[in-house]
Amino acid sequence: MRALRYLGPGIMKMQEQPTPTPQANEVLLKVRACGICGSDVHGSLGLTGRRIAPVTMGHEFSAEVAGLGTGVTSVRVGDGVIVQPIHFCGTCVNCRQGLTNMCLNKKFFGVLTVDGAMAEYVAVPEKLLYPLPPTLSYEQGALTEPYAVAYGCVKKAGALKGQNVMIVGAGTIGLCILQVVRLQQPKKIIVCDLSDARLKTAKRLGAHVTINPGKEEYLQAVSDCTDGEMIDTSFEAVGVEATANQSIRALKIGGTAVWVGMSQKEMQINMQEIVCSARRVIGSFNYTHEEFGEVVGLMGTEKMETSALISQIVPLEEGPEAIQRLIEYPDQYIKIILDPTMKEGEPPRGGADI
Repeated sequence: MRALRYLGPGIMKMQEQPTPTPQANEVLLKVRACGICGSDVHGSLGLTGRRIAPVTMGHEFSAEVAGLGTGVTSVRVGDGVIVQPIHFCGTCVNCRQGLTNMCLNKKFFGVLTVDGAMAEYVAVPEKLLYPLPPTLSYEQGALTEPYAVAYGCVKKAGALKGQNVMIVGAGTIGLCILQVVRLQQPKKIIVCDLSDARLKTAKRLGAHVTINPGKEEYLQAVSDCTDGEMIDTSFEAVGVEATANQSIRALKIGGTAVWVGMSQKEMQINMQEIVCSARRVIGSFNYTHEEFGEVVGLMGTEKMETSALISQIVPLEEGPEAIQRLIEYPDQYIKIILDPTMKEGEPPRGGADI
């Protein structure tokens, strides 16, 4: 089978790999759509330590069932499925509490040394599969994973109805957070980003106010648009020092910041701005298996505007060029999806205006 392999910093190549054989309780999947995550982009450059060469990346995917291992009963060949990519053990102390995202023995498809879905086929445990809702295309189904990241962090924040909510970062995750937050009917949604193009998309998806901190003093802008009330709950979806501090400083007394981004490992934070104002900072990492299933159901209701996120759908062979486009032109693309069933050279499909 064909697979797009990460072979070292800046080296992505198509290679022939053995087609996996599904073991007991595993399913062989024909990959129909695999999103390129921002972590894949950074991983392809060797910046995160979260991709160890040689490996096939890809953890945002939907697929068609192509073969069954022994003991599989819940799916049939030809079924469309969405894959929850965190393979959890189910028996460790965290799994027993339902925290499958914190499994002590987890394997994450497409991360570290575990081969993922930037390939024609992948074998995964039956327990990680959810039926593709009939209302969704395979490409839309592949977006379930980033929406699940958003859903998990919004769930941790609690009730948001009537609140002033700020989202820092209007990339894929920030825009997914925006759509999940919108369902709770907050008083005001404010989105901050340095890209006017991304802010334009945020506005189209329901942001009441957009702020470009590179062009205006963001604290004053937040104060102005909230009549001095400031922010009840902020979501940080970038993961660098400047934006982490923004997410804290914009909060009202007793406000809560939920951190999702993690691009920068260490940073300086003014502890007095947290302690002396009784603010809270909550870390949110991915989603539980149960939450992922809840998001599949939510996606099936068509309440998520997935078409606004899909910039292009391209053949697997164009993966290296697609990743390069995401690196060089971040303002022009949100999500590029690889479709291994497309023929090499076939023109891109889709294309939301960012």
